[in-house]
Parts: sequence; structure tokens; C-alpha cells
Amino acid sequence: MADIKILFGKRVKKFRQRAKLSQEELAEKIGIAVTNMGKIERGESFVTANTLEKLAYVLGVEVKELFDFEAYKSIDDMRRELRLDMQNEANIYLIYKLYKTFVNE
Repeated sequence: MADIKILFGKRVKKFRQRAKLSQEELAEKIGIAVTNMGKIERGESFVTANTLEKLAYVLGVEVKELFDFEAYKSIDDMRRELRLDMQNEANIYLIYKLYKTFVNE
């Protein structure tokens, strides 16, 4: 599950930056501590359903977009966007293969 949390956190960060919000601003708008916002973006923590809804609303996206990894057309695209190191290479590959398996069904 840690890898899914990392992917989710990177998506949150991407949308936060697109909205031109700091971690502090986003945390305040959704009603959580700044330290928790950092943990979410780093994949060290996950959100409650209530916070998930608030995140999507404030970021101007649908909840499903926070979990949409379709933007990754290749393993290299995923690696570049997530800026993950070689230690996570095997995990990235497995997540990518799993995603492609479900998409193609």
C-alpha cells in the first residue's frame, strides 16, 4: 500500500502546484495540519474520505483524478514524473504492469 500512497501523494502535489497553492495554503483550506499535508504528499500518510473530498474540491478535480495514473504511458514517464530513485524501480514496474492489466480488461 505504501506505493499507492506515494503515487497518490505525487498526484496531490501535482494538482496543488497546478493550482498555485503552497502546502500551507492547501492544508488550511482542507482543514488539516501542514505537517499532515507534507506526509500525504510524501506518501507517508493517507487521507480520510472526508479529507479526500475536500482535497478534490479545493484542487478543482474529481476524486477519481487523484487516482488516475493513466497519464503514465510508459514506465519511463512514471519514473520521471514521480522522480523516484532506482530503489523503487521494481515497485514502479509492478504498479505499472498492474495498472496496464486492469486498463486492458
